[in-house]
Amino acid sequence: MSPVTRIWIGFAALGAALIHLAVGVTAPFPLSVLLVGFGIAELGWGIATLARDRIIVPRIIVGAALIPVFVWGATAALGSGLGVTSAQTGLPLYPMAVASLFNIFLAASVAIAQRHAPGIPTPVGAALHGNAAPRGWRFLTGVVGGGFLLSALATPALAATEVGSHAAPHGSHGVTAVIMPESVDHGSH
Repeated sequence: MSPVTRIWIGFAALGAALIHLAVGVTAPFPLSVLLVGFGIAELGWGIATLARDRIIVPRIIVGAALIPVFVWGATAALGSGLGVTSAQTGLPLYPMAVASLFNIFLAASVAIAQRHAPGIPTPVGAALHGNAAPRGWRFLTGVVGGGFLLSALATPALAATEVGSHAAPHGSHGVTAVIMPESVDHGSH
């Protein structure tokens, strides 16, 4: 697996983690426990993937990354069948769709990498002396492109959560309006 692909997988885990944590803190209690738990696990796994030269526990990740997608799908299906809107379930559509996109990308990428690497996976650091070495501009372009894609998807999704709706407007620093004192006409005294 190329270092850029591994970095993109780590970015996807971090994006899903941030969204699951933001949605989980305002979700109903059972969903909150699940989403915050998955958010913490995704955050830890994403950081570990970025810090190490290989994908950690790849077989577990392929299945575990899809669990939040199935939880969201089941909640949406059961809620809509009972006439409950997505706002009432506490799981907003856009943020959960983006988090699911990150999780599906993560699971598919790890599964494809496992399929193409039979046997014991070779750490990326060991492969750096061969053809898999990062090449200057190509590596930098891949990492920066992944960072832009992560921020372009995760930022609006985070803003669409309940937590994001309470964020201060950008550029205002908490000041919403300038209050001017009324002028007093001293000439009438």
